[in-house]
Amino acid sequence: MIWNRKKPYLAEITSSKLLSGKYSNKEIMHYEISLGDSGIYYEPGDSLAIIPTNDHNLVLTIIDRLDVNSSIIPDGHNSSLFELLMSHYEILTPTNRLIYFINENIKHHDLNMALKSDNKNLLNEFKYGKDVLDFINLDKNFKIDLNIFLTLLKQLQHRAYSITSSYNTYPKKIHLTVSTQRWKNNLRNYNGVCSTFLADKCFKGTKIKVFLIPNRIFKLPKNQEKAVIMIGPGTGLAPFISFLQERKFLGSTGKNWLFFGAQTRINDFIYENEILNFKKNRVLQKLDLAFSRDQSKKIYVQDKMYESRAEIFQWLEDGAILYVCGDALKMAKDVENMLKLIIEKQLDCSEIKSLEYIKNLKKEKRYLLDVY
Repeated sequence: MIWNRKKPYLAEITSSKLLSGKYSNKEIMHYEISLGDSGIYYEPGDSLAIIPTNDHNLVLTIIDRLDVNSSIIPDGHNSSLFELLMSHYEILTPTNRLIYFINENIKHHDLNMALKSDNKNLLNEFKYGKDVLDFINLDKNFKIDLNIFLTLLKQLQHRAYSITSSYNTYPKKIHLTVSTQRWKNNLRNYNGVCSTFLADKCFKGTKIKVFLIPNRIFKLPKNQEKAVIMIGPGTGLAPFISFLQERKFLGSTGKNWLFFGAQTRINDFIYENEILNFKKNRVLQKLDLAFSRDQSKKIYVQDKMYESRAEIFQWLEDGAILYVCGDALKMAKDVENMLKLIIEKQLDCSEIKSLEYIKNLKKEKRYLLDVY
């Protein structure tokens, strides 16, 4: 059976636990999900897609703001408005269609200026942290026809998470590492759609809709003698736990080097025992840790890379594969800039030559990214 978005598998959560410490600024959860009789087989580097439902209170607040009955069945639909907003439509992230429609029907100086400006950052800054309810509330007198409103929304999307386990180590199970997204402003509290769906609504025994998303690129080498360098701060660590479990199971002789970073060691060193056991048992030959707030000067994974620049470069020269997983906007760029600097220093070459070296690594599939 091939499971997909249209026909997801109903999988049971068998365990959930908080990984981050009491005083962490983040809420990072570990979930274990049974694959039962699904026939799903995954490889390290793959992701699991989860189809969530929206926040119940947000749905009711939007329906109240629209001043309609939650049980009404909108034109062209077979489900009630409540069911549609719970399970079918995206209500956290407003579409540009909705934003432009609202701008055309209200007078809001900042929104209008953001949309007219050539500087796209202005609109991004205006949208940041705002959901559909915030936009329809920009003008308390704004009224919108229900059927038009629904056409301005997009379909509720699945969320994909890198798998934290190796199938060979945990047959018929999938482990996930999820950072629960919550934020607030002076007026409201906000919840990430899927992360809080898992954290607040899904407990042991809960069944959730899932399907596998294979990753054809972000894979371990078939050659078990190949060395790998893994850079994964925060929840970017997830696929590398899977990698290390798999390398241990296969008895791979290639060296493994992990760079992990977080805010504090005592609160944010997720999977600490497992990682230290990998190091103790020589599955992990090198481990570099960067806890940015454990000292006055912040230290990040890219700083640890520079400290070991000669050895990193030698590993690459010897054929190692470099993997990066995590935040695309900042971390991945900082890591690549540091890699460029390391190559410049070690080869005593120009920036152009360094960029060419990185381009070749990518061409040879020896510099692989899984960023979001």
